[in-house]
Amino acid sequence: MGGFGNEVSGEAIVVDLGPHGVLFALPHGPKAGYGDLGGPAWMLFHAFADLLKIETDPLPQMRLLREHHPRRVLEVDEIPMLVKFRDLDDPKSVEQIEPGNLAATFGSGIALRDAVIEVTEAPLTTGIEVKLPWLKTMKTHLDGDQYHSRSTLANELSARDFHRDNL
Repeated sequence: MGGFGNEVSGEAIVVDLGPHGVLFALPHGPKAGYGDLGGPAWMLFHAFADLLKIETDPLPQMRLLREHHPRRVLEVDEIPMLVKFRDLDDPKSVEQIEPGNLAATFGSGIALRDAVIEVTEAPLTTGIEVKLPWLKTMKTHLDGDQYHSRSTLANELSARDFHRDNL
C-alpha cells in the first residue's frame, strides 16, 4: 500500500462439500467490483475499522494489522461473495450463493455457521487450479468477453476474482 493503491495476493477459499458441490469464497466483498462492498482492501479495512481508526494513513494501519493479528466473525452482509459453478469445467456456469441460505443451493443440512477474517502469518493457500484448471490461462471475464459489457455474474467476474499472484 502507498499513496496509489494496493496489491493483493492469494486465492478464493475452496470448500468441498463432497456430493453437494464446491463452494468458493472470493477474496473480496459481497459484490463484484472495487467500489463499495468490493475489493479485498475494502474487506480488510471495513472488518477492522475499530482497530484502524486510531491511524489515518494506510501504511501505519497496515503495521497495526501485522502487529495485532486481529480476528473477526463477519456479519452476514460482510461475508465475501460466495459462488459455485453448475459445471466446474465451465466458467460461464458461475452462480452467486446467498450466505444465509446455503441449503437452497447445496441441499438440506448445509449451512454456514460463521465466516471469519483474520490477519495471520500463515502461508497463502494454493491449489485452486486443481478445482478450476481453466484459471491458469483465462485472460477474460468468466463469460469469455474481454470487456465488462453485460450485467451477468459471469461478465462481472474474472480469474483475478479467484486467484491473484502479485508476489
